[in-house]
Amino acid sequence: MISLLLALATAAPQDTGYFQQGVDYRIEARLDDQAGVLHGRARLRYTNHSRTPLDSLYVHQHLNAFRPNSAWARRELTLGNRRFQDLGPADHAYERFTRVQVDGRDVRPAYPGAPDSTVAVIPLAAPLRPGASVTVTMDWEARPSTLPRRQGRRGRHLDWAQWYPRIAVFDHTGWAVQPLLPQGEFYGEFAAYDVLLDVAADQVIGATGVAVEGNPGWEVSDFERRYYPARPFEPLGLLDAAAGAGRKRVRFRADSVHHFAWSADPRFVHEGVTRMSLHADGTRRDLPPIHVLFWPEDRGSDWEGAAARRTYDALAWLQGIFGPYPWPQLTNLHRLESGGTEFPMLVMDGSASEGLIVHEVTHQYLHGIFANNEWREGWMDEGFTSFIDAWYEEEKGTPDVWYQTMVGLERLERTDSVQPIALPGADYVNPRIYSAMTYTKASAVFRMLRELLGEDTFRRVLREFYARHRLKHVTGADFQRVAEDVSGQELDWFFGQWIERTDKLDYAVAEARAERLSDGRWRTRVVVTRTGEAWMPVTLQVRDVRQTLTSRERRQVIDVISAEWPDHVALDPDWVLIDVNRANNHTGVQ
Repeated sequence: MISLLLALATAAPQDTGYFQQGVDYRIEARLDDQAGVLHGRARLRYTNHSRTPLDSLYVHQHLNAFRPNSAWARRELTLGNRRFQDLGPADHAYERFTRVQVDGRDVRPAYPGAPDSTVAVIPLAAPLRPGASVTVTMDWEARPSTLPRRQGRRGRHLDWAQWYPRIAVFDHTGWAVQPLLPQGEFYGEFAAYDVLLDVAADQVIGATGVAVEGNPGWEVSDFERRYYPARPFEPLGLLDAAAGAGRKRVRFRADSVHHFAWSADPRFVHEGVTRMSLHADGTRRDLPPIHVLFWPEDRGSDWEGAAARRTYDALAWLQGIFGPYPWPQLTNLHRLESGGTEFPMLVMDGSASEGLIVHEVTHQYLHGIFANNEWREGWMDEGFTSFIDAWYEEEKGTPDVWYQTMVGLERLERTDSVQPIALPGADYVNPRIYSAMTYTKASAVFRMLRELLGEDTFRRVLREFYARHRLKHVTGADFQRVAEDVSGQELDWFFGQWIERTDKLDYAVAEARAERLSDGRWRTRVVVTRTGEAWMPVTLQVRDVRQTLTSRERRQVIDVISAEWPDHVALDPDWVLIDVNRANNHTGVQ
């Protein structure tokens, strides 16, 4: 089914250069939080900036993944998990069109992956020519599932991570669509959003964007209110002229974001912080306002006080690594599900642990600002982010940050279950291997690249990557190109063996003999061997003397001079390389 959808969606685009389609959303929505149901109307203005005529538009209805017979539910069935397949009609999620119009004409969406309905095709009366625009009006109903997974509802708390018909990306590969699956996440088109929410008067809302009108349940700063130029909301006709008794309306705006997500809970407690950040270049820039929303029972836990500080510290550090945060606020809220999920200007976290917060805030850059296709190249957001998380811990002085990662990889590399990091998420044999390749191994590969290039050069790579590709769709090839340009090195060999293939590397100290020289120093002759298809420079340490070996020869003989008896010899003493057998990386000296 996945292959069928891709074949149906790809339009053999002619574009050779980069382009972004023009997307403008106006949305009205009314939430019945007692029933957990939302009624929405969206007006999507879509402009074709490619050089390919389009005869259809593709949208994702991701809430339909969390119900029986979806591609998600059936994929989990193959792994022995029936959690969504067995959800009853009162508990499963849904997102249903009630009416769709294209330029005022009623049309019927099609579902090429049926019975999965997370990908819908909206036919156009005539091909949308390059430079032309079309207006699509969509009415729909949506409900999260009572079993939270990247969305959810419990009582009057609703996590609307997915909730509206989300336009798919049309890029140089064609329409980028696939059913929502447990392995692999999202890919969205940058857009402007103007969203009017009609909710119960006591609801507290955290969302992508800025509450430019109405009361979200906490005080909005003047900086945020003034961030977007004033303009009247254009009514779509779903909502009455005024909110009814016991209800309120809150209008949010966001620009240059590839998704709009929100959560509502009348029990949310708000904390906010705005401070100054000192950057590595010595300049001072204001961080945007940071908002934290948590539950009353979270008082006295890390959610109170520590969550705001951790969110601030992570964002301040990231600005120094990449560049300025481009949006007017960042909200971190307590969601129903454990773990976390990132959205532009918003993270939904299941706890206030520092590791989780740093990871999800890092996603503001890696996937939020650099918007890669997460199900085609998951390593470019999850692996990259996991590496940045560990780097953050390194700079804080946390000991043994990489130890468990490298021990686990050594065990995994000795098995036959390793798959290439470059695989699309759906192609991994199971979620465990997907996670190991996309998060864990990919993070270690980024670390190897940092050590290969040197930290100063690697920092320049990240800043240049930001300068070239902020608020754009990015690929692994884009990152490699920047790394090569900044470092002056050709890196096909590196990305080929570590990202595209499963080449293995095993360095070993085959022999180490020492002799006393006439001046009292010691000369140690070390024989180093390398097996496997991969190669990397490796550090050889003899007592306190270090030397980097750059030869690609499979057998090297190196003489090392030391002032004292060389009691021990080690290869890769800092555990940087993905080596299948570390037991042979060190030895005593004869």
